[in-house]
Amino acid sequence: MAGEIPDRVPVIPVVDGYFAPKIIGRDNDECFLDGICQAEALAASLARFGYDGAIAEMGLGDEPNVLGCPVEVEGNYVPLVVETLIAGREDIGKLKIPADSSAVATGGKLEPVRWLVEAVGAGQVVLGSVRSPFEYAATVRGLFDFMTDFYRDPELVRDLVAACIPATLAVGKALIEAGVDALVIKDSFASSSMISPDHYREFAWPAEVQAIGELGGLAPVVLHICRNSMPILEDMSKTGAAVLEIDSPVDLAAAKAAVGGRVVLKGNIDAAAVIEKGSLEDVEAAVRYAMSAAKAGGGFILSSGDSIPNSAPENNLTALVEAGKKYGKY
Repeated sequence: MAGEIPDRVPVIPVVDGYFAPKIIGRDNDECFLDGICQAEALAASLARFGYDGAIAEMGLGDEPNVLGCPVEVEGNYVPLVVETLIAGREDIGKLKIPADSSAVATGGKLEPVRWLVEAVGAGQVVLGSVRSPFEYAATVRGLFDFMTDFYRDPELVRDLVAACIPATLAVGKALIEAGVDALVIKDSFASSSMISPDHYREFAWPAEVQAIGELGGLAPVVLHICRNSMPILEDMSKTGAAVLEIDSPVDLAAAKAAVGGRVVLKGNIDAAAVIEKGSLEDVEAAVRYAMSAAKAGGGFILSSGDSIPNSAPENNLTALVEAGKKYGKY
C-alpha cells in the first residue's frame, strides 16, 4: 500500500459476506446479521484459499451502516433497507449518527472485528470496511429520491452528505482501534455507471476528501468505487486514498498509465463473468493480463473488481490465488 515493490503482487480478492459463509456451511442471512458468524466465515475462507488479506465487517445487525434504517435479508439475497428515514430536510435530525468511535463500540459491535484480527495469521492483513458519507446518505434517503434530489434540491443532498460524514469517521476510527491494518471506504453509488462525473465531483468527492483526510492519518485508506470509474479516476487519485479499488469495466492498463504513479491500484478481475461463470483457464488468463497491465514498478494488488458472488465455484477462487502467486513474482 506504500506503492513499493514487494516480493510478489499481493492477492486480496473481495471475499465478504456473500461468498464466505458457505465455507462454514452457513447461509448469508445468518452471517449478514451476525457479526461473529461473518468473522468466522471470513477467517475460514482466508485459511482455505490462502490469499493475503481479509475484509472485516461488523455485520448489518451491528454496524450502524444505515443510521437507524431497518434492514432485512433472506437467504443468499442482498440485504435490503425496508424503510428509509429521510423524507425531507426536516428529517435529517432523525439520523442515529454515532458521536465518536466509542459510540460504535458499545454493545459488542466490534467483537467480530477483534475476533477476525486475532484469527488472521502473520503475513496477512485485515481491511476494515466502512461506507462513505455519500453512500450512507443515499441509503437513508432512498436511492431514487436521492438521485432526483440532484436536480430538484441539490442543497439537501449536500446537507445530508455532510451530516453523514461523522458516521464514516466514527466507524472508521472504531475499526482502526479494533486492530485493522487499513480501511476500505466503499462509495459504490458514486460510480460513473450510476451518476455523472460532474455529480460525483459536486456531491461525493468533497466528502471523500474530508473523510480520507482524517482517517488516512491513522491507517492507509482504500477507496472502492465499483463498475465504471474511469471518468473519475483522476479525481479519485486526489482524495488522499493510498489505494484505488477498481472494477472490471475499467481498463487496467489505462488506469495504471493514468494514475499508477500516484496511488496503488487494486483490482480488477471480473467477479461475475470470470470468477463466477468462467473456466479455470479464463481465470488464469485474466490474472496474466492483469499482471501484464499493472504489475510493473509495483503499486498493484490483485483482486476481484467487486464482491465474489455466493455461486462462484470454489475452484475458481483457488485458481485466482494460485495464478496470482505464480505470475505476481518480481
